[in-house]
Amino acid sequence: MDTRRSLQLLERFPGRRIAVVGDFLLDQYVLGTTSRVSREAPIVVVDYQDTVYHPGGAANAAQNVTALGGAAAAVGVLGPDREGETLSELLSGRGVDTGRLLPVTGAATSTKLRILAGEMNAQKQQVARVDRSHRLVLDGPARERLGAAVREAAIVSDAVLLADYGLGVLTAETAEIAVGACRERGIPVIVDSRHRLSMFRGATAATPNEVEAMEALGLDTETDLTREARLRDALAATGIGGLVVTRGSKGMVVCGEGTFETIGIVGSSAATDVTGAGDTVSAVVALSLAAGATLAEAARMATFAASVVVMKRGTATASPEEMRAAAAGAGGA
Repeated sequence: MDTRRSLQLLERFPGRRIAVVGDFLLDQYVLGTTSRVSREAPIVVVDYQDTVYHPGGAANAAQNVTALGGAAAAVGVLGPDREGETLSELLSGRGVDTGRLLPVTGAATSTKLRILAGEMNAQKQQVARVDRSHRLVLDGPARERLGAAVREAAIVSDAVLLADYGLGVLTAETAEIAVGACRERGIPVIVDSRHRLSMFRGATAATPNEVEAMEALGLDTETDLTREARLRDALAATGIGGLVVTRGSKGMVVCGEGTFETIGIVGSSAATDVTGAGDTVSAVVALSLAAGATLAEAARMATFAASVVVMKRGTATASPEEMRAAAAGAGGA
């Protein structure tokens, strides 16, 4: 794919409607400085400076869509809590439609707290992380509301992204509703799932990292990812049409109907922070397929975006200008 084609696809992103269905998380960052070790334990003492919040999980994928000019609709469940309110406000401020983020009594919004610290004027490093993961168990009426929201979103979307963090939104029932609605309309459905690819039979493509892919596909060694026959057989068993496997500094492997290739990274191999890069990849693959890209072209577009966000701290997004620069710098290769 040359630079001209990359820019052509990027110009088609604005207005493409992507429904993001899945587990919406709140990322919390506590920032501070440190210059001494505690006398109480072998840990650093962090002098507090600030707390900032960012969308995480499916919410990060949604904000990546809007950052590139797409229209994102969030479909999921939030707890009726302060964290849910904060996340909803953050997404609205980034242009995401939150009308189908359903508050459910008894639910709680999952959060990831990261403590970043360093010496004054030095780059801050993550020194601790505390997760509050709340797995949902929805009752009958809540499942019906969620299913209806998924169908409604699919009707008005150009692609659907299923962001599964295993926290209960994407059950087998919800996945079947989403995939079925997309197939009825003939629109792409992209899966970003940590451990359950087999639950999404009929999806257009999945975007696991190499560890997730090996687990989900039952691959024995890392080299199986680059053996076309082995990977095709494993993919066929899932019932999913295509695969974009992210491999960090080793690039990507793309496997689908009529396509099998490896894609190298763009830019530096010394990433600053890979937090949320998988969300960026899945969001850009969804946007690209909605814009008429092939799976291989979508993977290359995602490579450009990933090269931008891994050089930023925390969950981040790429702008159209940064995408253009990455594509031009790579010569479209």
